[in-house]
Amino acid sequence: MPSMRALSRAPWSASKVAMALRCPRLFHFKYVEKVKELEVMPEARIGKAVHAALENALQGVPTAAAISEAGAVLEAEAERRRFDELCAGVQPFVERIATFRQQRRVQRQLVEYALAIREDGSATKFYSGDAFYRGILDAGFIFATSGSETTVALVDHKTGVRPIGSTLNDQMEGYAVLSAATFTQASTFWLGVHWLTSRAVEWSQPVTAAEVQQRLVPLLLDNIEAAALAVDDGPRTNPSSWCDRCSYRAICPAGQETAFHEEYDADED
Repeated sequence: MPSMRALSRAPWSASKVAMALRCPRLFHFKYVEKVKELEVMPEARIGKAVHAALENALQGVPTAAAISEAGAVLEAEAERRRFDELCAGVQPFVERIATFRQQRRVQRQLVEYALAIREDGSATKFYSGDAFYRGILDAGFIFATSGSETTVALVDHKTGVRPIGSTLNDQMEGYAVLSAATFTQASTFWLGVHWLTSRAVEWSQPVTAAEVQQRLVPLLLDNIEAAALAVDDGPRTNPSSWCDRCSYRAICPAGQETAFHEEYDADED
């Protein structure tokens, strides 16, 4: 069972755990002090717009219309150009999924599907007060395999460049835990990352429901405990390459120090 330290910071999510481990001060700005983001990074705006285009296209909106509607929120020309480049992969993905659905005889499609579990691992509503861990799945597909077995394929969209030698991350394994609690009839889970830039979906080896309980649930709880411990001592700053993309860099000591050094170096030139 989770510790009181972990319970006090609930509900957790993959991004919240990652933030706590990456920079406790950023965690405190966002989740403890609840400071509104001072600036939104261009990558975040573009990523959100691309996800919206994919969501609408998967739900049957014509691709051109889905892209046009999603991109309307981007005003900067450079952001629109990057958005258009990424969205060149939307139609190929939609076509690939259409083939996948036909071949696998998909019974149910999930798009932007909210999932949550309680501290005891049972399913609950996303916004429920007893939610301990939760996430929103980009896409999911439920279909029958051999006999009466049910399989759930989970897909997460990534708009960044696919790193060489990349592996499926904690976020996908967290989705497997959430899905196993929600779709209790499922015996197997496929975890896939859709790399939009390379127009590829990287699938893991299938994970059984038993493996989810025996391996992924304890791993998830360990990660949450580590995150809770990381932020327990207060808002420590952890300077890294992520600082350049931080929405709170204007008020963060590390961000201000970086700005000072940049200004000092410019004066020296």
